[in-house]
Amino acid sequence: MSSIYLRNTFEIENPAIGLLNIGTEETKGNELVRESYKLLKEKAEELNINFVGNVEGRDAFSGKIDAIVADGFTGNVFLKTTEGLGKFVKKSLTESFTKNLLSKIFSIPALPAIKRFSKTMDYKSYGGALFLGVKKPVVKAHGSSDALLFEYTLIQAEKFVQNKAVDKMIEEFEKKDKFD
Repeated sequence: MSSIYLRNTFEIENPAIGLLNIGTEETKGNELVRESYKLLKEKAEELNINFVGNVEGRDAFSGKIDAIVADGFTGNVFLKTTEGLGKFVKKSLTESFTKNLLSKIFSIPALPAIKRFSKTMDYKSYGGALFLGVKKPVVKAHGSSDALLFEYTLIQAEKFVQNKAVDKMIEEFEKKDKFD
């Protein structure tokens, strides 16, 4: 589903899909992760999935992975940890650059880059979580949503509907069913 969504929404021709795990070896992880690895590896070619194997959390932002697959609990822990890290980095940079007059002066040239970085780390600008595998578009907003996050979630939901992501996934799965 991730591959279909990324191809049709972001025009990523061959998205790299990784399975979130505690190590890259296929023998690592709990039973669910090991079985998921086995299935993804077996079915990757048949289902046109560019499965790159197990990935660790630190690989998520390497630029080599387009989507990470995880169970709901693990995925949610990973997302919340990433959000917390983003807030920590933003707070630390702000404190460092506003510590004294000299640091304030020297930070001025870096402000545009810091703003861009801050925006990429702000989970609010990404909207909610898309539910893939349902018959109609569903987007879940963050439990601590404020007006800005909810606005981005609505924009994301609108794009999800406009690009007919659910219909395209259904079409792809129907094609595959015809060959089984």
